[in-house]
Amino acid sequence: MTNSPIHFSEMLRLIDSAYQRRQTLNIKAFRSDGHRVQYNGWLVHHQFWRGGYLRIVNPVNRQIRQLPDIFIYEINGKKVYL
Repeated sequence: MTNSPIHFSEMLRLIDSAYQRRQTLNIKAFRSDGHRVQYNGWLVHHQFWRGGYLRIVNPVNRQIRQLPDIFIYEINGKKVYL
């Protein structure tokens, strides 16, 4: 099975499904300064559909991060395209 790329709207549905089922996600995204960051095994804390932001929480130490949806370039090993 190949990891085919997914569209941005499919990524949003995947995030929503993970939020409802309390499943972990592996996310690769850009920071605001252009560096790349990786979040492995994080849970979705909250998602703002209209605001365009995703809040994720580390299940080990309960750290919360907020990142813009548009900065995500890979989720669960699948590249995201616009």
